[in-house]
Amino acid sequence: MFSLKRSLVSFLGLIQRHKMKSLVAFCILTFLCSALAKSKRDDKVKIAVYYESLCPDSKKFITTQLAPVWREFRGLVKVKLVPYGKSTHDKKDNKWQFTCHHGPEECYGNKIQSCILKDRSLQDTEKMELVICLMTQAHPDKSLDVCLEQVKRQAESDKLKRCADGEQGDNLLATFGDKTDAVARPLGFVPTIIINEKFDQALQDETQTDLKGVVCRLSPTKPSSC
Repeated sequence: MFSLKRSLVSFLGLIQRHKMKSLVAFCILTFLCSALAKSKRDDKVKIAVYYESLCPDSKKFITTQLAPVWREFRGLVKVKLVPYGKSTHDKKDNKWQFTCHHGPEECYGNKIQSCILKDRSLQDTEKMELVICLMTQAHPDKSLDVCLEQVKRQAESDKLKRCADGEQGDNLLATFGDKTDAVARPLGFVPTIIINEKFDQALQDETQTDLKGVVCRLSPTKPSSC
């Protein structure tokens, strides 16, 4: 009887040690996976663009700097677009009121792009191509259908317009306004470009004419085209 009890204790101890080893191995594996994922995220150069849909400087930056860099280095950059700029927003009678730098048409253009960026059915690449397309148009606030046709997503037209015309578009633009105000109120220049989540005036100036050079210099993974 004593021998049986001792064997049972030994067996339980073995199981306990095995469980402990498994737990330690699991913790180590979890840590390594987390570190690897973080390393991959940190390999990307983060580009945040605070812009306006009808601003000539915003259109120039997105079409001549951001678009080619994003297309060439898609796996090496992480882009955040914030369409608001020097607008203001206040709530009156439980409804958002906006004043935009280039007038009501720009408010609508900003809402259209806000709705695109937050739409759950569009892929990230489609969202970027839509914004780039809109910013190449003479009237970005009136060119949604042209750009949806370009990415073959014409079926999204009515939904996006309803979003921009309604409460959803107001709320999305107000949220982008809060994000912009957290950077500066008002912005000193539009577009304001923040690299790797920290504003630097020298980088801001450089990105306006050589965003590719900035990405090449800051990317831990040096692309061959650099």
